[in-house]
Formats: sequence, C-alpha cells, structure tokens
Amino acid sequence: MKEITFEEKVKIAYLNNMLDKSIKLIHLAIKKLKCVKCINQEDYYFVFLYLSIGLELLIKIMISLKSYKDYNSFPTEEEMRSMGHDLDKLRKSIIKNYDEIPGSFLEKYQEIESDKKFISKDDMLIKLVKLIAQFAVNDRYFELNFITKKNIFKKRNDGKRIIDYSDAPIIKMNILVYKYVIKDHPSLANAKNFDDLNNPWLEANRLYIIPPLKKFIGALARQFVFGILGDEAIKCRSINTIKRYAYLKDYKVENKDLDKKYH
Repeated sequence: MKEITFEEKVKIAYLNNMLDKSIKLIHLAIKKLKCVKCINQEDYYFVFLYLSIGLELLIKIMISLKSYKDYNSFPTEEEMRSMGHDLDKLRKSIIKNYDEIPGSFLEKYQEIESDKKFISKDDMLIKLVKLIAQFAVNDRYFELNFITKKNIFKKRNDGKRIIDYSDAPIIKMNILVYKYVIKDHPSLANAKNFDDLNNPWLEANRLYIIPPLKKFIGALARQFVFGILGDEAIKCRSINTIKRYAYLKDYKVENKDLDKKYH
C-alpha cells in the first residue's frame, strides 16, 4: 500500500472540512423545507440554494476520494472544472461507483443494490435533482436574468397578459408540491394560503419531497461508510453528519431514527 505523503494528508484534511460543510448545508436545506407552509418562492429559493451547493460539494468530494482510491491521485483543476454544476450529471457519475463492487460485498451489504436502483431510477429523486440542477446551472440568478428579457409577458387563453416565469425551477417546485396538496385535499384546489394547523403544504413536503432527498443523501453517505470510496473515506465515519444519514432506517415519511447500525 502506498504511503500517504504530507501533501496528500493536507488535501484529505481539506476534503474532510468541506464534507462537513456540505452536509451542514444539506441539513439546513431540509430543515428549511420542513418549514415551507405555502406557495412561497423565497423559501424555496434558499432550499434550492443550500441543496445545490451542498450536494455539488458532497458529490465532488466523493469523486475526489474515489480517484485517490483508484489512481492514488486527486482530480486536476481542469478535471474539477469540467465537472460543472449540473447535479444530474454528477448523480450519474456516482452510479458508476457501484459497478466495481464485488458480489461478496453486495451479499454482505444488501443496501448497496437498493441504493444503486434508487439513485438510477427513482422518478421523484430524478425530478428533484433536475430541478436543483437547472437552478444551479441557469436560474439561481433568475431575477437578474428576468430583467434582461425584452418581453416578460405571455397571453393566457382568455387573452389576458401574465408574467411568464413558468420555466423557473422554483415555480416548477411550487407546481409539483401543489399537485400533491390538491391530490390529497381536492377541496383546496383554488386555495392560495394554507393557515390550517394541519398544514397541507407542510404535509406534502413531508410525505413526498423530503423522503427521497433523505434517501439520496443516505445512499451517498453509505458509499463513505461501506468503503466504496476507499480507506480515507471510511475514516469520515467519525463525522457525525455523515453517520446521521448513513444510519437512517426506512424512509417512508421522515426519520429521526439512528438506531440501525451496519457492521
């Protein structure tokens, strides 16, 4: 086994620091998401901002550690830049990590096969990741881009002009959650404010949006914990923010259980 140089130790220490920051940003996003009570663009803006930065950092850290495991080197500056900000592209790059896992390892950790299937095929996860990616690549400065347009209106079927920002990912997120609200509460189809104590918007986020995000983070965290990213990634097990998500149990609604351990 190659001895780690001092320079490599410093780089790994920086990756550990950024890992902690990335998980904290993701945690802040989910905490913010749990509090979104109505159609509110400002709240979702910060959810998308924290998630886009946090998830991008997390996956790029994973790529860096996997590169060190496989090639005893970290990505070059050019390689890092070429990864870009497209979270959906980064999601696909992480799926490749499962292709090199021995069958005996898969038998020991059956969660791995489930993780690969989820990251590759879950419709809701892919939909959310693409919205976050669109935000990160094109629309985090939506308002600034909006004022540069020559024509900001479109005509409705009744002939009235309305502002056209239908392509913004935050608007798409509102529409996505709203569909779940009226699916579970048809009587609220025309409602704009939800002041009920049993807030249906909070409920929709809790039931349909937060679980796939948590499961995604848990799947990524397990690549650290199970050694898929190498020995240096395993040492990140001491970071409580990684263990928090790697050891979550089932994701039916939301989970605060940390009692399931993998050995």
